[in-house]
Amino acid sequence: MGGVFVEFFSDEALENVMTMLQYKPDRIIYLGHKHTMITKKMESLRAFAELVSPKSIIEFREVARDSLSDCISVLQEVSDEYPDANFELTGGGEMILIAFGYVSARQQDKGIRLNTLRIDPYTATEVKLESGGMNRRHDNIKISVEQNIVLHGGHLTDQTGSFATWNFTEDFKRDIRTIWAVACRMKHKWNNYCSVIEDVFKDNPPDEDGKVTLPRNPLGSAEDMFEKLNEAGMLRDYRVEKNRIEFYFKSDQIKNIVTKTGNLLELHVYEVASRRPDIFTDMIIGAVIDWNPKKKDETEEDREYRHYLRANYDTINEIDVVLMRSTIPTFISCKSGKAGSLALHELETVTSRFGGNYAKKVLVMATPCDKSQSGMSFFKQRAKDMHIWVLDNVYEMSDEKLLNNLIRIQGV
Repeated sequence: MGGVFVEFFSDEALENVMTMLQYKPDRIIYLGHKHTMITKKMESLRAFAELVSPKSIIEFREVARDSLSDCISVLQEVSDEYPDANFELTGGGEMILIAFGYVSARQQDKGIRLNTLRIDPYTATEVKLESGGMNRRHDNIKISVEQNIVLHGGHLTDQTGSFATWNFTEDFKRDIRTIWAVACRMKHKWNNYCSVIEDVFKDNPPDEDGKVTLPRNPLGSAEDMFEKLNEAGMLRDYRVEKNRIEFYFKSDQIKNIVTKTGNLLELHVYEVASRRPDIFTDMIIGAVIDWNPKKKDETEEDREYRHYLRANYDTINEIDVVLMRSTIPTFISCKSGKAGSLALHELETVTSRFGGNYAKKVLVMATPCDKSQSGMSFFKQRAKDMHIWVLDNVYEMSDEKLLNNLIRIQGV
C-alpha cells in the first residue's frame, strides 16, 4: 500500500511493527522517549524491517518524556509535514497520547481529520478511523520464528535443530509417531534407557557404513529398548550375539532420537503441532538463540567482541520448540524427567527476552508432576503465578488432547 505511518514507540517490540507488516509503508516515523527508544531496540527494528519491508524508510524522532508542549510541537510538525499520514495508536506513553488528542482536536478545528488506526497484535484486527468513518477488518498478518527473534534483538544460529539436525519428511513424521508409541509403553524407562545408550555410544560409535555394534553388558536392561525398536521397524539387520548386539538404524535421524536423551519429547510436540498449520503458521525445534548477533557491517573489532561475549557470558540460549500463531510466539520447554523451579525461571527468561508480554510460555513434561499433593500444588501454583502453562504426564495424553491443549493456550 505504501504511504506514511506514524508509530508511538513501545517497549513491546511487536506493537511497533503491525503497520509495517500490514501496509509495507513508504515511510514509518517512530516517536518515542529517549529512555525507551534505545539504540539496540532501534537496530533490531531496522534489522526486522530489512526482512519484512526492505523498501520502507525508517525514521526515529525523539520527544521529551515529561513535556506536553514538546510532544505537541513534534506531533504538529509531523502532521503538517505529512498531512495524509496514518497514526497508529497502540504504543506510546500517556503524555504523547494526550498530546495527540490535543493536536487532533486542533487540526479538526481547521477542517483536517487525522487518520488513526490500531491493529491488535493478538488478533490482527484493525480498527481504522479515516475521513470521519470507522472501518474494522481482520487480516492474515504473520511472521516467522526467525523474524520474531530478530525483532527482539537476537539471531537463530546454524546449530538450530530445524536447520542442522532434522528433516521433517512425511516418512520421518511417521517414524516419530511410531517411536513415541514405543516410549509411551515404556514410560519413565525410555528416558533412563536413553541415558544409558547415550553413554555406551560415546565409546562405541557406528562404523563408516553405519553399522552399530554395542556390548551387551554395559547396556543392561536398556537392550530391551532396541528389541522394541526393532519390532517397530526402526532398525535393520538386528542381531543378538553372546556379548554384543549389531544392527543398522533405519536412518540417521532415528539414531539421533535414540542416542540423545530428551529429543523424542521435543519431536513429538513439534510433530503434533505441525498437524494444524492453519493455527501454527511457523515452528522451529531446538532454537539456538544468540543474544549478540552479527551486525550487517561488522568490523574485526566487533567480531572479536562478539566472540568475547560468547566465551565469557551466557549469551546463547536454546529453547526446545517455538511455535508461531500469526505474530504471537509460544515458547515450549520439554522435560522428559523431573522439572523444578529452575526450569520455570529459564523459560521465563528466554520468553521475556525474545517474546515480550504477548508470548505464551509452556512447560511440557512426559511424566506427572511430583505425586505428593504439596509438591504438585507448589510447582503448578508457581508456574501459574509466572503465567506458564504446564502440560504434564504427556505419556498418558492422546495426540488429540495434546494438540487441543496447545490450541487452547493460544486463546482461539
